[in-house]
Amino acid sequence: MGNSGLEINESHVQRVFDFTDEVIKQYPNRLAGTEACRNTANRVKREFIKNCDPNSVQTEDFTVHPKSFLKYIPGLVALYIISSILLYLQFPLPALIGYSLGIFAFYSQFVRYWEVFDSLFPKASGYNVFGAIEPEGEVRQQVIISAHHDAAYVFQLIARTPKYYAKFINGGILFLGLGFLVSLTGTILTIFHIPTPEWVHPWVPLVLIAGSVFVLPLAFFTTGEVSPAAGDNMIAVAIANETAKLFHDAKQAGINPLRHTRLIVASFDAEEAGLRGARAFCKKHGEELLRTKTYVLNIDTLYKVKDLTFLDNDLNSSVKLSHEMAQACVDIAKSLGYPAKISGMPFGGGSTDAAEFGKIKVDATNMAGINFDIGRFDEGLVYHTPNDLTKYIEPEMVEAALKIARDYTLKKDSES
Repeated sequence: MGNSGLEINESHVQRVFDFTDEVIKQYPNRLAGTEACRNTANRVKREFIKNCDPNSVQTEDFTVHPKSFLKYIPGLVALYIISSILLYLQFPLPALIGYSLGIFAFYSQFVRYWEVFDSLFPKASGYNVFGAIEPEGEVRQQVIISAHHDAAYVFQLIARTPKYYAKFINGGILFLGLGFLVSLTGTILTIFHIPTPEWVHPWVPLVLIAGSVFVLPLAFFTTGEVSPAAGDNMIAVAIANETAKLFHDAKQAGINPLRHTRLIVASFDAEEAGLRGARAFCKKHGEELLRTKTYVLNIDTLYKVKDLTFLDNDLNSSVKLSHEMAQACVDIAKSLGYPAKISGMPFGGGSTDAAEFGKIKVDATNMAGINFDIGRFDEGLVYHTPNDLTKYIEPEMVEAALKIARDYTLKKDSES
């Protein structure tokens, strides 16, 4: 595939870093639903207008309940402790109800990103921004380069004790599940008037209460502190913008490199609030995305080129992404001299916006520069911490992302 006129050099990489630094300095604390995040969306829109076709850039607002995604966790911890005390006081049925509600809340919100409890939290507006570059000829397909511009709360366990992050998460799940099983057994024994074995009470409930040592830190999973969110994920928005500029400048010079492929760049809001922005986009544009063959190269969490990874499943391993697309990106990366591999999002690793496209059967993958295995988190990790700044992002990672986005778009167009 040729990329004449689309060469990438240090100036492209520097513009990516400059735009990222500008945003995180001017619009700190850009949580979904805040004025800072709305101002960020407007700033991204101004960039997209410069680098996309005239009148193609749009902003779409949607309703979001940002705090519903993580701020239920202190309530979940309290529910666990209350249920354990009820079990100790020999009220197994109320304890069973409490543990069951806790498990459902954890599964629906933390594992599957459902919107079950959203209405219990304040609502706000989120803003998606996207623009397009049309091909020379008839549109036969489209490639979307996407990222998200909202920032995350600092994950206190990652910021302070990354080595023990997985242990606390798994420990909390273990004790919640154990409490459910013990209370279920106690409820059944009570219904059938079977005496509780002496070794069960009070020792098992006391073990569950002692398990609060693992569960209680989860109440402080997030506080009010917000990450600068350079690597996760403003750098990726800047890369999407620079990719648009690359193709736009060529088109303006009279050499449109795209024959039959529409290039769309998109910056989603509320990814850190449970993928709500990408979900809103897919709900509104789902029919169009399926009517015109679409490939989504989402970019999220870029730091080190040695960790270059493309996902073929997402959302805690519950959503299938395109293995073929991930493999094509790996092949491109290796042809450019970069190490790359296909991976899946492990349980506990969370999700990226690519999952929302995977849900509606649109081909999608996510490009990352981090190891998502929470069991291998270690000191020096800046993801979701106060240290998520551009100085911890390798220029080689940015250059690789730009070249892969460029070459994947050209590859698909050559096949059209």
